Amino acid sequence: MSDKSMDGVRRVLRGLGIERNGGRRALFAAERGQRGVSMVEMMVAMFIFMVVSGIFLTSIIQFLHTTTTDAIRTRSASEIATATQRIDRYARYASAMEYDDAVQKVTMIMPGDTAGKQRCVVLQYDEATWSNGTVNTYGKLVLKTKDAGASSWSSNVVLGSMMNHSSSSGVTSDDALFGTKVFGLDGTKKVLTFSPVTGSYSGGKAITSNVSTTFTARNVKSTNPTPDFSVCR
Repeated sequence: MSDKSMDGVRRVLRGLGIERNGGRRALFAAERGQRGVSMVEMMVAMFIFMVVSGIFLTSIIQFLHTTTTDAIRTRSASEIATATQRIDRYARYASAMEYDDAVQKVTMIMPGDTAGKQRCVVLQYDEATWSNGTVNTYGKLVLKTKDAGASSWSSNVVLGSMMNHSSSSGVTSDDALFGTKVFGLDGTKKVLTFSPVTGSYSGGKAITSNVSTTFTARNVKSTNPTPDFSVCR
């Protein structure tokens, strides 16, 4: 075969990745980027993917937890604010107030809608129940009203999801917070303190909102006649 023909064969063989050399055929090394993925490279890639996925999922979970926590606190704070406004409407016009600590009940006497008539207002806290540091049943604040001497009451819940508990013997998960009394009445029986703790659980953790608000009964005066709370029984 002529040299010219041999050169043509060599060019064809090179194009196919094959070259004759000493009567034997040798494969040219594949160009970079044309090789397959080795097992080690695949494992490294999978490891990196798992790490990135783990970070991403953790971020998503943290974001959802934060969003849930913020939503609980916002809702609780709004409910407390609404209840506080309702209590203020009655407390500021009360002419007499008394507090029964044993049953966590505030009784107010205020002017009625009819001249010469008195109106009774009762704020009753139905206490939350706790077990093993967790709320079993949430407490609620009930508002009851009636004309003095009437037999029937009109009642409605002004605040729910309450977590206050009167015991300070380690029943709650944080007695310094949840052991706070809902109501307090000063010695003049003129200033009422309202300290609710409300909220719920997220991820097994109590998410709460709590405030302490004071109301001053403007019509309570030392010159007032001794109030007759029996008309509110």
